Amino acid sequence: MRKLRTFFLRLGGWWGRAARERQLQDELEAHFQMHVDDNLRAGMAPAQARREAALKFGSVASATEEVRGAWTVGFLETTRQDVAYAVRALRRTPAFTATAVLSVALGIGASVAIFTVADSLLLRPLPYRDPGRLMMIWENNQRRQNAEHNVISPANFRDWKAQNTVFEAMSAFTHGPATLQSGQRVEEVIDQYVTGDVFDLLGVGPVRGRLFTPAEDLPGSPNVALISYRLWQNWFAGDDGAVGRTVTLRGHAATIIGVMPQGFYLRNRDVDVWEALGLDPARDYRKSSGRYLFGIGRLKPGVAEAQAAAQMHTIAARLTAAYPEFDTRWGITLEPFRDSLVRDVKTSMLVLLGAVMLLLAVACANVASLLLARHTARRREMAVRAALGAGRWRVVRQLITESLVLGATGGALGILLARAAVAGLVAMAPQEMSRNASIQVDARIVAFAAALSILSAIVFGLLPSLAASRDDVQQGLRDGARGATSGHGALRNFLVAAEVALSVMLLTGAGLLVRSVAGLEAVKPGLDAANVLTFHVSIPSVRYPKPAQVTQFFERALTELRRLPGVERASAINYLPFHGIASGTHIDIGGRPPARPGDELSSTIRTVMPGYFHTMGIPLVSGRDFTDADNVETTPYRFIVNQAFVAQYLAGQDPLRATVSAHMQLTNPFGEIVGITGDLREGSVDQVPRPTIYYVQSHMASTSMVFVLRTAGAPLTLAEPARRVIRGLDPDLAVADIDTMDRIVRETFARQRFSAFLLTGFSAVALLLAGIGIYGVLAYSVTQRTREFGVRVALGAAPGKIVALVLGKGARLVLAGIAAGLASAMALTGLLKSLLFGVGPHDVVTLAGVPLILGAVALLASWLPARRAARMPPVDALRAE
Repeated sequence: MRKLRTFFLRLGGWWGRAARERQLQDELEAHFQMHVDDNLRAGMAPAQARREAALKFGSVASATEEVRGAWTVGFLETTRQDVAYAVRALRRTPAFTATAVLSVALGIGASVAIFTVADSLLLRPLPYRDPGRLMMIWENNQRRQNAEHNVISPANFRDWKAQNTVFEAMSAFTHGPATLQSGQRVEEVIDQYVTGDVFDLLGVGPVRGRLFTPAEDLPGSPNVALISYRLWQNWFAGDDGAVGRTVTLRGHAATIIGVMPQGFYLRNRDVDVWEALGLDPARDYRKSSGRYLFGIGRLKPGVAEAQAAAQMHTIAARLTAAYPEFDTRWGITLEPFRDSLVRDVKTSMLVLLGAVMLLLAVACANVASLLLARHTARRREMAVRAALGAGRWRVVRQLITESLVLGATGGALGILLARAAVAGLVAMAPQEMSRNASIQVDARIVAFAAALSILSAIVFGLLPSLAASRDDVQQGLRDGARGATSGHGALRNFLVAAEVALSVMLLTGAGLLVRSVAGLEAVKPGLDAANVLTFHVSIPSVRYPKPAQVTQFFERALTELRRLPGVERASAINYLPFHGIASGTHIDIGGRPPARPGDELSSTIRTVMPGYFHTMGIPLVSGRDFTDADNVETTPYRFIVNQAFVAQYLAGQDPLRATVSAHMQLTNPFGEIVGITGDLREGSVDQVPRPTIYYVQSHMASTSMVFVLRTAGAPLTLAEPARRVIRGLDPDLAVADIDTMDRIVRETFARQRFSAFLLTGFSAVALLLAGIGIYGVLAYSVTQRTREFGVRVALGAAPGKIVALVLGKGARLVLAGIAAGLASAMALTGLLKSLLFGVGPHDVVTLAGVPLILGAVALLASWLPARRAARMPPVDALRAE
């Protein structure tokens, strides 16, 4: 009844203030109208009468504003007092304050750091006009799994562009390494070849100079290029004279016609140069080339993705009917442009965001539990405040203010932690996560952190504040800090069980990823990656126009590299395994009729120099390796294939008596298979080996090769000597992408390792917070039951019995949390499926190990207060208040 009476009194007070304000407003309006009427009777015109009334009326309105202003000042002054009191109260309990602030800081810092990365990848607006209408256009191979995002054919691209009515514009592009030279400076850059209209499609223009003209996007046009803002600053110091300057690009003279804006990129931030693609309108690309372009289109306003996809599927069917040999079983996939940028990392980021939110929830639950314990010690203080006239909502406001102070302090410290953490995350993150994003803590992130801190403070402060406001004043004045209501104890128990449940979910996810990474690291990639140095060299075809010249350069380079001290073996390959997918094509097996369109056999194609397999530690299962005698342009074609090729295409026959032809050139003669190698897990160690054919370099002379050097010691110590060898052979060449094979192999499962590392860290923090929560609840319980334990000991209870009582309560909390956590984890771990290798989402070892880890932490957290209770002298316990 007393609480109900208080509620109605407060409601009446609010209603009275509102009624007084309405009455004052009515009086002001009547007063104003009275002045207007007096002026009209005095003969004034209506407009002048209202102006004169307004001048006299101003003093009354000002008085009203003063009243309202005084109320605002009073509110601000009260708030200032609440904040000052909260600061003083928190300073009096440094241990509590430090623990609470650190808990909040860890939760906010981790959340902000992960959100910063996710924001850069998933949320930040792309630097294009209306990016939501941009779509990537892929071809999909309906015969192969996971082939829905295949590069496209120039011929199909031209037909799509001519026949569709759903895209406002459609462009194509591709990219590759190129040697750029200006004066004495020579470097390898990533060169992107684009159709000239792509920048208009994106709605992006240069900051200096101009874009390509239609005439410059044709074969035989003058060599012109756009450069990135980064290259403009690094190479030309931002000089406007860079536009119009001639540089050497791929061995050709090229004129710089423009500089693109800072931060501009088209799928790849590493690009520094753009050239016109120059598709030949008279060329039949279906007969002379395969699929190697990326397609992008801008939907017309009002056209939905499903509508566009339906029309493009119709066009694909039409092309299949018209060109069955080329397009049978090839379809079209549309994908929003942003989705194409984050497809490989989106799952990882969502998992990390979910994990960090769980960690923040654990932190909030921990602080809420601490606040409840602190309130118990302040029951007399709150009772005195209430007895002196402070209403329930005034007490709640004071306690919420203290929570906000904790939240603001923890949030500020969390932002500092996040800044340091983001730098570490960028350094540790796999390239596919960090390459296409500008990751930094900017004003938007700080605003997010501030909002998250306030929200967290309200969340962890509201329940304890409401619980405190319900305390009985008389009981509080009589008992002081000696006891707590059962409601508080139940709430604290619930919060601790919730911390345990959330920790179980985090530990389960971390355990699955850790076991997955361990499985990936145990997989044999098919080669010996230790002590292998790799680097990339491209030679310009304008200065090495003949295949024999290309082969001779790489042979001379390998001869010189093998002479370096510390180099045991050396060779080269056009594409490194695990470091980019090589081209693939249709193949024919000698003696078999040609396959029907759409049913052709296919294989990955690689070009190697003699000695490659021995250098890389790839076993030769049967047959022989390439020799220098094979590496001559005039010798008959000979091939080496892997075991997957034999198993899939040559089962039941002697592969060393078989011949094969690959559709890679204008003429594709059959050649004998001279060797069988072991399988490599191309692309990533978790992928199934694909059929692969190896050409010797002279028969498909590639001007771009990756050297591999097996060294006696640390590979990177030979990087500079190797660079000097290449520059000694041709001073206009650049050595790029210096790396070790061991790091390249490990990078293939970097996403899983990165996610496992972060989830393990989050789990450790959550485990610590849960342990603190368990300890706090039991320590508080021991304090409250001091007299009970004293009586039990005085009546003859053994210390072990006291320990069992305390441990029993801790065990009930932990078991309840573990049960809820395991049930939730089993429902959610399916989201990790794409990140797992060798373990299932419901892995028994993980699900059994997590309760054991938590049980050990809980046992330690419970044993400390139990030990204190058992050692308490009975006389002191009986005297305790």
